Amino acid sequence: MKEFELLRAVYATMLRQGRSTIQDLEAETGESAHDIAEEVKRASGLSLVQVEPSGEVRLTPSGRSKLKVVMVGGAFEIIHPGHLHTMTEAKKLGNVLVAVVATDKSVLKNKGRDPVTPQDWRVRLVGSVRLVDVGLAGGQGSIYDTLERVRPDIVALGYDQVHNPVEIEIEAKKRGITVKVVRLDSPVPGVKTSKIISTM
Repeated sequence: MKEFELLRAVYATMLRQGRSTIQDLEAETGESAHDIAEEVKRASGLSLVQVEPSGEVRLTPSGRSKLKVVMVGGAFEIIHPGHLHTMTEAKKLGNVLVAVVATDKSVLKNKGRDPVTPQDWRVRLVGSVRLVDVGLAGGQGSIYDTLERVRPDIVALGYDQVHNPVEIEIEAKKRGITVKVVRLDSPVPGVKTSKIISTM
């Protein structure tokens, strides 16, 4: 097991489940518990992870600094080429991609209709995309609650998302998070979920 894969797995399981044990890492990586335990021991010796008395494995600041986490968000109701382009370009900005899926309530509020597919399905679908390291349901509060949970290094915005990059950076800084916000373009701006739905 490679060092980076262990660190990525610890981050992903902590984010997804709120904990990271040898068993969680076994499920995440498909590696044997023995191999994971050996890599955890080695990474602990390098001060990249810390093993709690409970057996929980946590990233140290040094371990977290080895990851460059990019966060991208959206409703992801119907995965289409525009989404795949956004994910591809976002992943190029770092080495761990977290895709945050808008809640059903957020979709209703922002689009004036219920989502085409329910939140749980959308999280599972996005999480199964090869480029995505963690598919995560957004929170019920503001985007900054999710930002505090993910603590990304970079936030990648789609070309048509309404968020203000400068405002995100300022609000993140107030919460002790230094983040760079990047606005992505789209080679297929005409491909949108709303247009796909209208032709169904």
